[in-house]
Amino acid sequence: MTSPRRILGAAALLGLLADPAIAQTAQDGQPVLLSADSLDYNEDLGIVTARGHVELAQGSRILLADTVSYSEKTNVVTASGNVSLLEPSGEVVFADYVELTDDMRQGFVDKVRLLMTDNSRLAGAQGERVDGRFTRIERGVYSPCELCKEDPTQPPIWQIRAARVTHDQESRDVYYRDAVLEIAGIPVAYTPFFAHPDPTVERRSGFLAPGGGFGSDLGTFARLYYFFDITPSQDFTLEMTPSTEDGLLLGGEYRQRFTNGSLRLSGSATYADLTEGFGEEQRREKKFRGHLFGSGRFNIDNEWRWGFDVQRVTDSSHLRRYDYSDEDLLTSRGFLEWFRARDYFSVNAYSFQDLRPGNEEEEPLVMPLATFGALGEPGAFLGGTWSLDGNLLALWRNDGTDTRRASSEVGWRRDFVAPIGLVTSVMGSLRGDAYWIGDLRTNGANAADAGSDSTELRLFPQTQVTMSLPLVRQAGTVQQLIEPIVAFTAAPKLDSDDVPNEDSQDIEFDHTNLFLTSRFPGVDRLEGGQRVTYGLRAGFYGFGGGSSTLFLGQSYRLQRDNDFPAGSGLEGRQSDIVGRIEVTPSPWLDFSYGFRLDSETLDQRRHDVFGVAGPPEFRVSGSYIYLDKLTLEDGTATRNREELTLGVNSAFSENWSVGVSHRRDLATGGGAVSSGMMLTYQDECLTFQLIGERDFTRRSGLDTGDKIYFRLVFKNLGEFLSPALSGDVFGQGQGS
Repeated sequence: MTSPRRILGAAALLGLLADPAIAQTAQDGQPVLLSADSLDYNEDLGIVTARGHVELAQGSRILLADTVSYSEKTNVVTASGNVSLLEPSGEVVFADYVELTDDMRQGFVDKVRLLMTDNSRLAGAQGERVDGRFTRIERGVYSPCELCKEDPTQPPIWQIRAARVTHDQESRDVYYRDAVLEIAGIPVAYTPFFAHPDPTVERRSGFLAPGGGFGSDLGTFARLYYFFDITPSQDFTLEMTPSTEDGLLLGGEYRQRFTNGSLRLSGSATYADLTEGFGEEQRREKKFRGHLFGSGRFNIDNEWRWGFDVQRVTDSSHLRRYDYSDEDLLTSRGFLEWFRARDYFSVNAYSFQDLRPGNEEEEPLVMPLATFGALGEPGAFLGGTWSLDGNLLALWRNDGTDTRRASSEVGWRRDFVAPIGLVTSVMGSLRGDAYWIGDLRTNGANAADAGSDSTELRLFPQTQVTMSLPLVRQAGTVQQLIEPIVAFTAAPKLDSDDVPNEDSQDIEFDHTNLFLTSRFPGVDRLEGGQRVTYGLRAGFYGFGGGSSTLFLGQSYRLQRDNDFPAGSGLEGRQSDIVGRIEVTPSPWLDFSYGFRLDSETLDQRRHDVFGVAGPPEFRVSGSYIYLDKLTLEDGTATRNREELTLGVNSAFSENWSVGVSHRRDLATGGGAVSSGMMLTYQDECLTFQLIGERDFTRRSGLDTGDKIYFRLVFKNLGEFLSPALSGDVFGQGQGS
């Protein structure tokens, strides 16, 4: 047949050629469908030749080529010219010349290129198709990286060269013989055998990338991980860390998903030396050491859920020694929660473990902490919104004050907007608290002296009226806002000397809590009396996203006496002046400055500064905080806090960036806290980071010093952490 025409389907081919052999079905019973511009049949040789946009399909496999020939005698299909074979898994094989059996399960491929589902590529001089399962490529190269657009002949960022590469589509693995890892065309590693899952594998049991290094704490050590894929909803990662100083540490992490929640548990255990204390008082003893972390969240139904968090460790240095966590205060809790519309209820139990050096204060056991909150419909009661809150708290100590508190509060709020834009908010509340106190110790009492037991009741009504007048105008592409705010708060004066202060000691007075009804952070101390609070908010807002805002405020108390400690900024009738300035004119500048000024001398009592400036090529960031000392109820005073953090980052090219940072305690007796450096390269298939860290803090059982390591993340292969070099690398000596 010489005239071009398009033939679709094996049935049409059979009718035109009148030869049932050509329209045969494959061995698995699936028909072969053909589409081409022209078709020729040589009766003497028994060869059918299709030319021009040839498409040969059998099941979910599709073969495309310029020319395809089929031999009746050998049942072999040959294809040439722009050959591509689409596999059921989504992979595509490209070649110059292909020979396949009629079911496309066996074959030979010349100059093969394999495109995987995630755009990874396999290429080689010759390829072989075996049993419809294996694709073997001689002198193969694998890489998930994109080729250079300007010069595709350049090697990719990284690739694996091998004498033979085999892709097993059934097990979904890629195997290499005599493999060499190249980065930027430079050989960096060799292995006689190597294998990894293909891109269709999300997870599977096997070894994970190891780690290790040398440090002054552990000596020479290695970190080995094996991942167990137990079921689609649960897995376990085993950790083995042998070291010359501590011997063998075993750890692991278990994760499981349920239909109604999730569970996660991790931990470690070893029997090793524990060093405590400093200098001549240093003690070293072989002990069991380990930790247990865990969390769980479970839904009972659409309204109820329960859960837990566990954080426990045998000693204060174990977590940092093995790089598990930098936390200094560990919190464990169990809880039960209920949600419905605007209502909420929870019951919690808390236990704390304090790892901070030198802190001998006993952390209480909190059991229970029950909270209830209900919020009414807007406008449902006297045109406003009512609220109801309840709280039950019990604190237990082996040596110290035990506190049980039951509280409830009912409140109401309504907002009025006048025609001139004046916004008035009226709120009122009535709070009641009952305290049962055991072993209450007055200020200055010795810890060995037993305290008294007592019961305290208090009733606390309070009202507040807040008025603001936002004035807005637009000038070109900038909106301007000026909003004066004034509030009057009234409540009876409370005497709280007989009530332990558990939650209202750490007072930070700033612009965020100026207009709150009580500036104490908790409820053991409530701010009574009458006061007037006034402030001004101003801002400029550009249509392009830039903005600049200013807030200033102060309060004036009508009574002289109050419960606020000296240095809080609220101890006098006239409070300190608080404010904040925020300037963000463009994406390359972000600046904020919060401050608290003495009401009489305007001396700075508290200020914090944060700023980021510069384009990505050179970006500088910094923060500075200063807190004036605070005199506590027991007469002790905290020290001034002054801290500075600086950082410089530069994305000096499309893929490269570098950053350095330094944190320093500027208060008396302070010094350097930590320093760090990070050099990063990142593209679509590789991440490289060179990291250097220095910790100046001295801790019992841990050496201070430096740590240097690098991190490599290969797409589809995993993450590799280099052996870490730690200790006094730069010869700086011990931190303070």
